[in-house]
Amino acid sequence: MANITYKKGSIIYKAGDRMKEVGLVVSGSVYQKSQYMQGVLEAGHLLGLAGCNQAVYVCDYIAREDTLICSFPYKTPMDLMDIFQKSEYGSVFILAALKQTDVLLHDYRRIRDIAKEFYNITVAAYRDYKYLCEKYSVAEVEMQRMEHFSAIDSKNAIPEWQELYYEKFVKFGLDDLKDLFTCNELCLGTIGMAGTFMQSLVQRMDELLNYLEKSKSLLMSEKKNDLFQLFFDLENRVSFISEDKSDVKEWMEKLIAFVEQSGLFAKNLVTERVGEYRNFVFAEYSEEGAKQAEAQWNEEEEEEEQLTCFEQILNFAGYSEEDKAEFDAKLKEFAELDRTATDGDARSLRKWLTNAFYTCYKACAKNALTQGVSNDIISMFLHFGFMDVSFAGEENAEALLDLVDELLACKSEEVFTFFDWIRSIYEGENEPSINELDMDYRKFVKEGVRMGDIPADQEKIYLEDPWKKTEYELDNLFHSGGKLTCGHITTFCPILSEDDIIGSPENMFVTAAKVREAIDRVRDIDFSLFYRELMFSDKEKGINSEYLNKEILPQVILMPNAGSLGMMWQVTAGTRNNTPARFMLPILCSADLQEIMITNCGRYRWEMCRKIQGARWNDITTPSLTSEYSDYLQYFRKNFELSPEAKEKVHNAIKRARNSFREVFVKDYENWIKFEAKGSFRLNKVARNIIFTYCPFSVGIRGELRDNPMFQEKFQRYDIQVAKKVKKLNTLYARYQEKGGEITPDLQENMDFYSL
Repeated sequence: MANITYKKGSIIYKAGDRMKEVGLVVSGSVYQKSQYMQGVLEAGHLLGLAGCNQAVYVCDYIAREDTLICSFPYKTPMDLMDIFQKSEYGSVFILAALKQTDVLLHDYRRIRDIAKEFYNITVAAYRDYKYLCEKYSVAEVEMQRMEHFSAIDSKNAIPEWQELYYEKFVKFGLDDLKDLFTCNELCLGTIGMAGTFMQSLVQRMDELLNYLEKSKSLLMSEKKNDLFQLFFDLENRVSFISEDKSDVKEWMEKLIAFVEQSGLFAKNLVTERVGEYRNFVFAEYSEEGAKQAEAQWNEEEEEEEQLTCFEQILNFAGYSEEDKAEFDAKLKEFAELDRTATDGDARSLRKWLTNAFYTCYKACAKNALTQGVSNDIISMFLHFGFMDVSFAGEENAEALLDLVDELLACKSEEVFTFFDWIRSIYEGENEPSINELDMDYRKFVKEGVRMGDIPADQEKIYLEDPWKKTEYELDNLFHSGGKLTCGHITTFCPILSEDDIIGSPENMFVTAAKVREAIDRVRDIDFSLFYRELMFSDKEKGINSEYLNKEILPQVILMPNAGSLGMMWQVTAGTRNNTPARFMLPILCSADLQEIMITNCGRYRWEMCRKIQGARWNDITTPSLTSEYSDYLQYFRKNFELSPEAKEKVHNAIKRARNSFREVFVKDYENWIKFEAKGSFRLNKVARNIIFTYCPFSVGIRGELRDNPMFQEKFQRYDIQVAKKVKKLNTLYARYQEKGGEITPDLQENMDFYSL
């Protein structure tokens, strides 16, 4: 048990992380956030109970203000028994669990009622819109999205008996609970059931909020392709042909009331759209006006042309008619070729289309960043590389159109679609990536000035201009990333083709949850994978310099293409080691995402070590992963620990890797994660010793393999080293606290590291 003070805005626990503890809020308050839901937990609440049976945090817990947390070690539900046996915390924990359940249940009911009301008003509005168009003989504007609109799936709905049970249960006070729960096993069971119920509430609220987030644009959106605009236009048209339009106005008031009271829509959007309606001057009915309006509508319908997806994209990019015709001709010419052809004509045409695609993408990206994404077709282009229905296939195009509504699932704190990534650079949230010459944006500008490519008086403008930074990312990471993640470099063309789709787009679609799951599976085995050693100092309280282990997860960028490979692009986002690595994946992945992630993590391990070691990365006098592995591969023939058969295997591995020591290590790392962690041995003794030294198994894997003779001695040595380190830290932390120091989250995370 430890008391830790978290500053306002500090992340206490993070969703998806393995549980190390549960925290009782002693003072202050905490935001509890899932993917879509956010609530507030006041003093007396327990953090981490939702999902405690799975020993994984299902929410982010963020300090809403300076907050004191009393933490209790927790890895399995039975850990609570130790707490209950040593104190009277059983009833306190139950009360805390019931308080949190009450908060979540209240939020759940509110969101559920909004979702029901949203569905009912949307369906009724569209039904009555059709009726009113027929009543007033006005041409109906179809909303194709309404054809796919349905009520929220009820299979995961919370049973009513559970709601009623906890509704009554939360009214118990602490004294009541002490009388009721005199048995620790009952305390444990009740808390476990409450935790499972809370997890169900969080998951159901996320489903409801996801449903609302995806569907709310049917009622009102920035693009104005919504029911609010349909009724607005309908009222305008009816004004010409009827003196009485009260039934249309009645619906407008219903829609306005809902969008203002539901809290689903941004206030500025509601204010703007409702203000536009309130201030609009509608025509007054007259027979002459009705005739003129009817003639105008007929003329508009006759002149209206349906633009293709390809034309809409090029129009948004600002192409001239001549340029559009040339692009269209080249694309049709390429469509008639064998896509796998590598002859001169095919290569020349492919190169032309590749350059044209990047030029078009840059123009569309600039317009989208400054003006907004105008419609779903532009969104398909920016997020998937889609340009033409006939080129991508009609079924695939329809599937991608549906996936546009799912793009929110591709976004998290660490995962970005490529367009969202460049938006984050444009808005200053992230810095551009390094280029193929390992040069960051600042170095690129400095070098450009030195070489005369950038005027000296323009240097400051280049360094600060958001579009210049974004353009640099588009010219470097985008070009390289698309080619490297596609899986067929020699025949690469960035325009999404039917040949690129293996199976269906829905199955290939990469979400943030899939990425996190793939990363977590590796972290569950190689627990120290993303931990960095960062310097901590507080000389006034006795710590001159101490290295702390802190986990920094990578940023993952989903490239707008269909492919089968991933790429570990850079190990840190900046020069400092406390910035995240950057990985790239295709947003439509045709290979096993888990396999790709293991390979990426292996390359990250190697390159991170190289960065830390600098020029001495292969100097055996400075022991490290890269130096020891390089020495082992360079002198394997003289190694007496290797049998002749093992030496032959090493020789073949180096040959297959084209003499790249890194790629030999990556293959061994893959075997380490996929097989050695399960007790299926694929590595020789030397490679196993090196990898275990720098990539040790997590405590769970060590427990499973502890009796295995291959690992027994290694585990014993490792446990002794960890015990020494923990003893030293306990002494250091005790002295630090005696001198008035506080155990910060970073200090606590460093201590927790040695229990993983």
